[in-house]
Amino acid sequence: MNIIVLRHSAEKVKSEGKRDVVTASQLEHATGYALNRSQLSLIKPNHTAYIIDRDNELAFTGKIVSISERLVPRRNGSLERRQDFVLNNVQSSHFVDVPFIKGWETQRGVKVMSKVDFENVLNSSPVRI
Repeated sequence: MNIIVLRHSAEKVKSEGKRDVVTASQLEHATGYALNRSQLSLIKPNHTAYIIDRDNELAFTGKIVSISERLVPRRNGSLERRQDFVLNNVQSSHFVDVPFIKGWETQRGVKVMSKVDFENVLNSSPVRI
């Protein structure tokens, strides 16, 4: 089983009017993430989504109910595939600053990790109170 880490920026919530990460019920529809084919092949319904807001050090977990895909126009006129997730049982979780190898802003808001790797990161993270 794999865990998908979905980045959620509080700054974009303020500037673009997106869903507020503080209200977990609004996170049942995680939309607009750009996964590559490899990531898509690793994520299935019933896997766990871990949603993090690094700005406010907030985190939530939920089970993936469904994954749908849509085409979104890009600035250059081409179309880009975006994935939308429907989650259930969204709950507050312990915040872990999950490392993104190429940097926080460069990986399009998505990272797929094995459950074992995720638990290793979770266990090595200091507890924040």
